[in-house]
Amino acid sequence: MVDLQTSPSTTSAPEPAIAGRSDAARRMTSIWIATTGVFFVVLALFGLVMRLIQSQNVLDDRWYYAIVTLHGAGMIAITLMGLASVLSWVIRDRLVMSTKISVATYVMTMSAIVLVLISTMIGRFGPGWTFLYPLPTNPGPAGTGGWSPGWAYPYYIAVALVCLSFALWGFDVLRAGIRAFGNPGRMFGFDIVSGRTKPTDAGATNPSIVAAGIMALEAILTAIPGTIIIVMLLAHGIDPKFDVPVLFSKNLIYFVGHMLANFSIYLGAGIMYAVLPKYAGRAWPAAKSTIIAWWCITLTIIFPYFHHLYMDFAQPAALDVVGNVASYASALPSAVVTIFGAVLIVYRSGIRWSPAPLFLYAAMVGWAIGGVGALLDSTPAINETMHNTLWVPAHFHTYMALGAVLFLLGGVYHYAEQLTGKTPNLRLGGISSIFILLGGWIVVLTFFVSGAMSVVRRYAYVPDPARYRNGATVGLVGASIAAVGLLLIAGDLLRVYVPGFGRRSEKS
Repeated sequence: MVDLQTSPSTTSAPEPAIAGRSDAARRMTSIWIATTGVFFVVLALFGLVMRLIQSQNVLDDRWYYAIVTLHGAGMIAITLMGLASVLSWVIRDRLVMSTKISVATYVMTMSAIVLVLISTMIGRFGPGWTFLYPLPTNPGPAGTGGWSPGWAYPYYIAVALVCLSFALWGFDVLRAGIRAFGNPGRMFGFDIVSGRTKPTDAGATNPSIVAAGIMALEAILTAIPGTIIIVMLLAHGIDPKFDVPVLFSKNLIYFVGHMLANFSIYLGAGIMYAVLPKYAGRAWPAAKSTIIAWWCITLTIIFPYFHHLYMDFAQPAALDVVGNVASYASALPSAVVTIFGAVLIVYRSGIRWSPAPLFLYAAMVGWAIGGVGALLDSTPAINETMHNTLWVPAHFHTYMALGAVLFLLGGVYHYAEQLTGKTPNLRLGGISSIFILLGGWIVVLTFFVSGAMSVVRRYAYVPDPARYRNGATVGLVGASIAAVGLLLIAGDLLRVYVPGFGRRSEKS
């Protein structure tokens, strides 16, 4: 299912300078990486605080719900756009991306995260990152633990900014791709599937470009309903007489949220296609199976969100069937081509497990296991019992924290020298990976076990505190272990990606 070409090298040699990779693009990518790292560590520590609240009852529940909203929305936004920036650098050897658009998307994304921080940490806005109507502007009577309805507006604007930022990135990818290949068909590999071009030809597309192009199309598609629902919610806030259909709004919100969350893993796969083969000493060209799999993903990724609405009795039953079928169908291309392909790339390659390939391969494991957890939840008979439990955060954190984020770290380590001229401390990266993987898997396994025990999600506290707090306490231990690894790795990567960082300590 994947074409492999062996070469004697098992280590990654420095890559040559590429015309499309200008100094301005190099600086902008480094800024993206550094900022993503800082925000990610901060938001991860907020996640640790959530475990602390649930296990030790240290803060009131208003803080918990505000932090849940911040942690979820912030992590999705920063991981998504951080991965998009690194993938942009990966494909710049063929596609000349606009640095001005990179700056624009950076400003928009950072503005969005700041707005979420303000609404949650100052306004205690806490409906959850899904912000389901009508809760954001109708939190309940004053004095009942809610928030002022006005704090919903900066959050709405933040969501719109993230959608538009990712769509703008998508337009730039398609523009650069059409300019480089002459037409979108060659960019997406139509000529390879038809047999007119061989995957190994010099002008052929590659899996990273195909992945970026498909995500670009999906980004533009997602921005449309995202803009519609935000405009409708803002209109209702301005004039409460403007009625928003509840089921319609829930479908749009879950469509946008599910798409944005899932995009990260596919962007990460695009990075993996380019980087992992360099350490295995094997090429990963755009084989017909890989291209067709990505064409299938274009359709199958759109519909699985319906499985989040199985319990909405007013939802047409036909859509539930579509959601169930699409959820299973979306797993096949990923499992058969990308995940299985990565196994073949590494198998008997003599690969040396430095941090970059280690994080990339670990990300494949997180993607696979988290995906299986999602498939189980998309099965109606299981969903009826599991969906409103911690099983959902379990599978979500598995393919995001132990999947998409690890893809990002793999790319960050691999391209560090090319972007900055400095080399990360590989030994420290290896040690940090032990803490990150050990602590991360303790957290998600705790979620899985708690979900199987029917511990509800989205609650600061539950009626059976002994059983719940035991799981939350174990999760707190795991989160603390992972935090140690994150802080170790953050300090070293900031030294690499931020000019002057750590220079004073080096002199002393």
